[in-house]
Amino acid sequence: MYTVARKSVRHAFRTSALALVVLLSACGGDFDEEQSSTRLYLQQGDEVEVFRGDELTSPSEDSRIAVRHEQQGDRKFVTMLAGTAELVRGDYYAQQ
Repeated sequence: MYTVARKSVRHAFRTSALALVVLLSACGGDFDEEQSSTRLYLQQGDEVEVFRGDELTSPSEDSRIAVRHEQQGDRKFVTMLAGTAELVRGDYYAQQ
């Protein structure tokens, strides 16, 4: 009797696990894409292009940044020289 019940439980568990995998793959696995594209966690050595409306928030006490402006193409970059910070993307980035 236990063998039949154990097989039924295993079958139900495997079916549920398979259904979960199919559901996650059907949505492309990018269900967290919006959050990751609007907030970036920066640490020492990271360089990112910044746009109008972007903000650096939550800097650590030892944070230091360098800002680089390329005249050709009018692009701006922030490099974390030390510490950590969070880059919150503004509305301009979302329109890109």
